[in-house]
Order: sequence, then structure tokens, then C-alpha cells
Amino acid sequence: MEALAEQGPLTVEQEAELAELQPKAQQLKKHKESVAKYNRAVKDAADRVVELEELAEQGSLTVEQEVELADLQPKAQQLKKKKDADAARSRAGKVAAARVVELEALKEQGPLTGSRRRSWRSSGRRRSSGRKGRKRTRRITGRERLLLIGLRCWRR
Repeated sequence: MEALAEQGPLTVEQEAELAELQPKAQQLKKHKESVAKYNRAVKDAADRVVELEELAEQGSLTVEQEVELADLQPKAQQLKKKKDADAARSRAGKVAAARVVELEALKEQGPLTGSRRRSWRSSGRRRSSGRKGRKRTRRITGRERLLLIGLRCWRR
């Protein structure tokens, strides 16, 4: 919008839109800066933990460094958890995308045969070993949700 303002006078509607969007844009910019600052602090803490652990292995850790290591280890663990969760989410997305491609290929092959239909129905269903063989409720994963969507589309 500011680029348009430099090109010439704005209309009344454009000025109103600009006035409405500028605070939101500034708020978003501040939020991004604070998130980036936090991420830098967590990464710096993780790097410092690695340095301090190397010193600890050598046996040349001072009392102050031991205290610093104890304070920074939770931040480093938090970063590791976040990285692991991001990696798992990425893997799940890749698996889901591959499964969609596979489902589309199967859809082109035609309707399901009896044995393929049974295998589809049994996939993803788990029985508990509890009393009377009751099913336990569980959360549906993203992959399973995509499978269900693909199966519904296939039946149409």
C-alpha cells in the first residue's frame, strides 16, 4: 500500500484500508521480531550447553559454569523437543503426500476388489487386549485422516 502512495494520491477507500492495515502490519512485525529473538536465545543456549558439556568432560568446569550449565540445559532440551516435533511433522506430511499419490494411482486402477476392500477396512483399526475385546478410542492421526478422505473420494 505504501508503494501505491508513492505512485500517486490514494483514493479514500485506499487511505482507509491503509490506516486499517498499518497497525496490524506493525504488530505482526513486532511479533516476528520477538519470536526471532527468543529463537536466537534458545539456540545460543543450546550452543553454550554443548561448550559447557565439553568442558565438563575435560574436567575443567568452574562452579559458575556448572551453575550456568544447570540453568541452560532445560532450554537446550526444549530446542531438541521442538526440532524432533518439527521433524516428525515433516515426516508425517511426506508420508501423507506419498500416500495420496498412491491412492490416486489406485483410484485410476478401478474399483476395489473384495480382498483389497477388506485390507482397507482393517488398516488403521486396532483392537485392545483389554476385557471383552472392546475397542479403545484414540485420536486419528493426520495420515489416517488423509486415508479416510481418500477412501471417501474413491467410493464416489
